[in-house]
Amino acid sequence: MNLITTITFLFIFSISFSQITITENDEKKTSSRSNWNMNNKKSFNPIHSNFYISMNTSSTFRDLKTNEAFLLIPLNERVNETPLFTNSYTLGVNGHIFKGLGWDGAVSFMQNGEQYSFSDTDTSFSYKTKYSYFSMPIRIHYYFDFSKRIGLKLGAGIIPSLFINYKQDQKWETTGGSSETNLIQTDVGFNSAIFNINTYLYLSYRLSEEFGFFIGPEYRYQLSNSYQKTAAYRHYSRAFGVTFGLYKKLNN
Repeated sequence: MNLITTITFLFIFSISFSQITITENDEKKTSSRSNWNMNNKKSFNPIHSNFYISMNTSSTFRDLKTNEAFLLIPLNERVNETPLFTNSYTLGVNGHIFKGLGWDGAVSFMQNGEQYSFSDTDTSFSYKTKYSYFSMPIRIHYYFDFSKRIGLKLGAGIIPSLFINYKQDQKWETTGGSSETNLIQTDVGFNSAIFNINTYLYLSYRLSEEFGFFIGPEYRYQLSNSYQKTAAYRHYSRAFGVTFGLYKKLNN
């Protein structure tokens, strides 16, 4: 799976690079057509490539199951885990394919997670768990134009990801009133590569000829098990949240 993911990353980088690097002769050939589109067509999405940066804040959780193929260990207190808000960050490039149809390639720092909290009369214990990944979203989108400035962008695709690390922040309070913390970090026991499917709906607004912003809901569904085959459980993350980003046109 590492080889497949690496090849996918290299393929998307080559597409992004070839889309961005336009020769001077090509610019001259398309300048008149681009000017006509900008002056005469009320289109929110001109046929140009854009560079963008975005942040996603999501409520992330998991589908956790006993690994029946290895050990029949019950979920125990992990049944009581709850969703955790995590942030992810993306740098990307999108381009035009045909009419309103376009492509999107990016690199991303992606996080999933869950949390747990227990309290009794004189004791308490809680933790927040985060799974970090280096990801490359590969997506197709379609623009719906409402005016020269406003439009909707509906997209979907796949997100191959390489595992970075696991981090769990633990806190507890004892009978005597003292509190302690513990941080667990590791990269052992997890699949090195996973895949997610992803969909989003962004409202976009063009601020000027060169710049604009977008905001909207986004959903992520993990297809691969986070844990290795010999782990006690099978773990599949889910995330639903809001993405906000800024974009800049790359070519004229």
